[in-house]
Amino acid sequence: MEARNLLAITGSNFHLNSKQTLFPAILLLFVIPLIYGTSNLDSVKSADCLERMVALIGLPMFVPLLKPEQDGGMDAILTLRPIPYRIIAALRMMISLICTVALILVFEGYMCVCGCSFPAYVFALRTLAVTMTLGFVGLLASAVSRNTAVGFLVSFCWYCVLQVENIGAVFKSVSNGVTVYQVLLLLGSGAAILFFSAKQR
Repeated sequence: MEARNLLAITGSNFHLNSKQTLFPAILLLFVIPLIYGTSNLDSVKSADCLERMVALIGLPMFVPLLKPEQDGGMDAILTLRPIPYRIIAALRMMISLICTVALILVFEGYMCVCGCSFPAYVFALRTLAVTMTLGFVGLLASAVSRNTAVGFLVSFCWYCVLQVENIGAVFKSVSNGVTVYQVLLLLGSGAAILFFSAKQR
């Protein structure tokens, strides 16, 4: 694949997904300070904010990545694509991953300006793990069911289950660190997403 073609494909996929991933995530980050105080938080409270609120951007950033092909009238376009759909899905996941990292860092920068005290880079990595887990669970459900709404529902239910203290403690990465179970879940769900994404066509 020529570099020019790769850039064109990357640009078109970024443009295609920006409205349904990046913009809603940015809007969500703007709402967080209105419903959860983000000023002068200590390390524990900062972790709670990142874990419970900022991690929610995983829903818009990952769950709708396969939505264009799940909408009606896309079968002909899929058939004409010269590139395997798994590559397209992986490219979209990578774009969303990069944008998610940027959004987390920007929001952490805002929290630091507001007087919050926490290990920024450590918490950024842990927040990314929580965000990806939440998003990958929904994206996998979307790929299996071929329905983005199902993906959002499963991801939201997963988030609600994690609010139960005994169950959610395993996946409270920002507060407790990333666990082996979470790494395995991310790797397994990522592989499963790529496998089932090929069934979209």
